[in-house]
Amino acid sequence: MPIRHPQKQPVFVPPHPSHQVYRKIAYSFLALTVIVVIGALWLSSVRARITVNVKKDVTTVDAVVDVAKTPDQGQLRGRVVQGTFEKVQEFTVQGSGSAEVVGTVEGTVKIINNYSQSQTLVQKTRLLTADNRLYRIDKTITIPSKGTVLVTAHADQDGAQYVLPSGVHLTIPGLWIDLQKWIYAETVTPFAGEMTSVKTASDQELADAYTAIQNALTDQAKKALDAEAAVGDGWKAIYSTAVVDKKNNITAGQKADTYLASEKLTVTAVYFSEKDIDALLRQKLTEKLPDGRGLIDFNASQATYVIESSNVKNETARLRITANASSRLTEKSPQLAKSNFLGLSDTDALKKLQATDGVESVDIRIRPSWIHTIPTNASHVEMVVQ
Repeated sequence: MPIRHPQKQPVFVPPHPSHQVYRKIAYSFLALTVIVVIGALWLSSVRARITVNVKKDVTTVDAVVDVAKTPDQGQLRGRVVQGTFEKVQEFTVQGSGSAEVVGTVEGTVKIINNYSQSQTLVQKTRLLTADNRLYRIDKTITIPSKGTVLVTAHADQDGAQYVLPSGVHLTIPGLWIDLQKWIYAETVTPFAGEMTSVKTASDQELADAYTAIQNALTDQAKKALDAEAAVGDGWKAIYSTAVVDKKNNITAGQKADTYLASEKLTVTAVYFSEKDIDALLRQKLTEKLPDGRGLIDFNASQATYVIESSNVKNETARLRITANASSRLTEKSPQLAKSNFLGLSDTDALKKLQATDGVESVDIRIRPSWIHTIPTNASHVEMVVQ
């Protein structure tokens, strides 16, 4: 029986793609590559600048500092010296003064005789006012019955209290009591004397005199104590004064042209290095600041220094120092770290910064301007704190 070979099946061979298909694929890859490159270029070109204006706050430190010639741990090196100083000074009473009568007061009187007989009055006959001020006539006179005589009279003592106006009634106490109602005197001209300007010292004037002496003594003491301490440049001195004694030779309201006043002071001086105190105060102020805040505009010379106690023998002293300094957020503040805002929209970043304590205003600028998202690459973000 003849062998039959199986019939071969036809093999399907796909047609080769045309050159047009390859071209489309190549163009697609090229377009994708361009898109990727453009995207990469875009991402690398986005930049953001965040400008933060911060508020200035005042930080205060109230510290006690010990100063010693040979300091222990925690003390400042310094000097303590003391001296007693005294000064006597003459002062002129200030002010224009007030007008006063000095010397003997005199004027003209009219002696009236309503009696039926004439009356003779001898020189220095007394005339008396109702309030017992005494005057005397200057010469002997005779007043006729029902008549009058003018005569000069003067006060029995000196002083402004004897000034009289015209028309004042005066009795003649040397006459018999029943005659006094018939024979009497009346001032015709005012009684006046020589006028002069009299000054009186006031409480304020005496206080000002002591202040002037104390200022002069303090200046003298500073020069003397500075020379004794011999600390040189770069050292600061704090002085305290205590009044030991003060006196004058006049009282308030007393009349005088000049007077003497004196004062005695004990002055204590404490010296220390300006560099050391500046570093110490900066340290204490910085310790009070929250993280991320820094000192600005600090000047140790503007601090307030008070000597609380001192020991001149051991050259030690305790100072109380009050210092103020402005502080603000800085670029190192954790709240202002760029990482807090990477990838946020400009709106969200703005809200987050404005909610930060110590921030006054914020300005966010992104390039290109049509982008509204902070770059995720920190190197493309600039944070400016001012």
